[in-house]
Amino acid sequence: MLCRPAEPADFRALADMRWRLKTDDAPIEDEAAYDAFIAAFVDWAGSDEAYAHWIVEDQGRVLGAMSTARVRKPPAPDEPDGCWGYLTNAYVYPQARNAGAGRALLAQIAGWARAEGLELLIVWPSERAYPFYERAGFTSGRDPLMLEL
Repeated sequence: MLCRPAEPADFRALADMRWRLKTDDAPIEDEAAYDAFIAAFVDWAGSDEAYAHWIVEDQGRVLGAMSTARVRKPPAPDEPDGCWGYLTNAYVYPQARNAGAGRALLAQIAGWARAEGLELLIVWPSERAYPFYERAGFTSGRDPLMLEL
């Protein structure tokens, strides 16, 4: 498996995973709505510089993705450039689940976040994803979960 930053050529796959993330539990079979969503997502992914998108692939086949938004904090006397990361858009295709793709993506993103000087990562996981993030070191307080870096 290879984890890497997504490139513009990957944005359609990212869009498809986002659609599935939001519709797997209640499928929408409207092809026109799907096509419009894909176009809107691809446009957004190419223009919003606050987000870093990551994919995991195996032999050129995309298995999953995660996105991270870098959120700047207001300057403080002891921390003029503080920021944290918001982890979102996490999806692994069902046939690739429980094989390490999500874990590899999360490890890649955590390493990137540390290198970028982010203070922590937060995520609002689905109910079934809590154990995945907790195994990776995220802790729960009130809400959201966070991983101090």
